[in-house]
Amino acid sequence: MDISRTDDVEAVRQALTRLMAIADRLEARNTQGAQRIEAATVALDQGVSRLIGGGEQFAQSALQLIGSSAQQAMIQGAGQAVGEFRQRLQQSADSAQSAAHAMDEQRRGLTAARCSLVWNGLVALLIGSLLAAGGAAWMAHRSMQQMAQARFGQEILQATKRGAITRCGDSLCAKVGRKPQRYGEEGQYLLLQQ
Repeated sequence: MDISRTDDVEAVRQALTRLMAIADRLEARNTQGAQRIEAATVALDQGVSRLIGGGEQFAQSALQLIGSSAQQAMIQGAGQAVGEFRQRLQQSADSAQSAAHAMDEQRRGLTAARCSLVWNGLVALLIGSLLAAGGAAWMAHRSMQQMAQARFGQEILQATKRGAITRCGDSLCAKVGRKPQRYGEEGQYLLLQQ
């Protein structure tokens, strides 16, 4: 019976160890995901900055080239084209920044979900530990009761072997000696002779 209790406690301990390993793996994966999203967001912001800077530099270079080699009418036409190009470039940059903000929001959501998952895992581990400890305490208490009952049975057997308890016809008799000693609050018990 002690072996099965030890096996039960060991099984609970192994289950808790596996649950902790799973929680650690989930946390590592969530951390990696959040790091990837952060790196993508940074790269996207840098790309947007380069795109805006390159577009403006291109526009300025184009205006200078056109201004030095063409007439006034061509300069105005090119200015309009560059303005439209700038406008489209600005729209693209705005879209890229919106995407970067959306990715940042997703990263925050994943971080919150990861924290929630870790806390839920810790609560589950705590509850499992408390259940395992309660089960072990109950089993120990039950074992102590069974041991006390077994000791009482052994004491009766020993008293019977010594002749302190025997059969007297259809009843049991106890050997109490010539001067019996009393026991109990009101002296209602007699101590057996040893």
